Amino acid sequence: MYTLILGLRSLLFRKRQYTSLLLVCLVGVGISLFSIFLIRGMLFSLEAKARIYYGGDYQFIGGVNSLDFADASPFIEKLRPVFGEEAVIAPRFDFDADNAAFFFEGASARQRVIKGVDFETESALFKEFNYIGGSSDDMAHSNGILLSEPIAERLGIVAGDEMTLMIRTVQGYINTVPLIVKGVFRDSSLFGMYTSYMDIDCLRSAYGVSATYANRIAVDLGKTKGEGLEKYHEKLSSIFKMYRIVDDKKIFYNDLLGGKFSEPTYAVIDLSANMDELRVLISAMEGISAAIIITLIVIIIAGIGSTYRVLIMKRINEIGIYMAIGMKKSAIMLSILAESLFLLLAGCVSGLLFSLLLCLIAHLVNFSFIPAFDIFLMNSHLVPIFDAKATALISLSVIALTLIAVVVSTRKIVRVMPVKALSTTE
Repeated sequence: MYTLILGLRSLLFRKRQYTSLLLVCLVGVGISLFSIFLIRGMLFSLEAKARIYYGGDYQFIGGVNSLDFADASPFIEKLRPVFGEEAVIAPRFDFDADNAAFFFEGASARQRVIKGVDFETESALFKEFNYIGGSSDDMAHSNGILLSEPIAERLGIVAGDEMTLMIRTVQGYINTVPLIVKGVFRDSSLFGMYTSYMDIDCLRSAYGVSATYANRIAVDLGKTKGEGLEKYHEKLSSIFKMYRIVDDKKIFYNDLLGGKFSEPTYAVIDLSANMDELRVLISAMEGISAAIIITLIVIIIAGIGSTYRVLIMKRINEIGIYMAIGMKKSAIMLSILAESLFLLLAGCVSGLLFSLLLCLIAHLVNFSFIPAFDIFLMNSHLVPIFDAKATALISLSVIALTLIAVVVSTRKIVRVMPVKALSTTE
């Protein structure tokens, strides 16, 4: 215990000498944690947008040579026991909007995809949208539509206005449908800008397919973690002819659309497989974060370890006095380690507070001016997320590795003979 007290008193007595080391630890740990919190928040925002776009955690798709459920209801009933009663399971109709356009008072706009949604079943999911006007409350069984803010601005339209959808039907005819803008949501990302949402019954009628048609079945587990993809796939294989688990949905699409199936074959696609196009971007972000953290930790270890060697050499007379009055070399070493431990603890705590300050500053900035960056934003702002596990791991790594560096750099100095230590001039 006395070595801890001695180390703390020594640190407080020489606080000016150790200020620079504290700052090195503070900045290194702070920026490392900030990068983790920031990227975790960006990926959370990305996943939140993807969950709405794809309908939750899983999509059940398949057919013979196209994505097709002539009647989705029997499939949903068979899926319910597999995913559990708490899961939200709903049909979806994703319509490729190449042959469709919106018109309003002389202005026009095209979409990449129009999604037909069962808003009665998926109401909770669409409450997560950031609406700048209207909402999804009255979308079920209506001719309403949800538009992204950029498309609404292009059309000069607001919630409550009526516009026209021109669509080529499955029979090849041109059909015009009046739609009421029920809501405008703030999203200019890859998942939002060129995507609109309609009631599935309205879209079915406009396109000219049956009232039970769907080309996807979305499964949202909500807050429950579920049993995992492999377990679900195993259960589904006892009911349907299932395709193998894939980490990229295009693998299944290529075989299905290429006519390789002679009978209906189905696949369960999780959120990560749906976002395969973004995997390179996600990996790059995680790689950059890891590189920043490793570089900063190395700077902390090397900086504090080498500086401690210089500081201890300047205190060689003090060490000689300790040895002369009978203090063991191991106790002297422990007091030095205690001193550096308190320094590192103070640096890590200060670094955490510094990272939280950086997170607050980043959250206050509106980043909507950056093109395509909205995919990582919530309401045009970054939302860093605190990660207790990462905080503990980085702090422990910094403390443990730096203490090892201090031991390596100072053990030879502590082992000098008392006479030599006392006779050495600083």
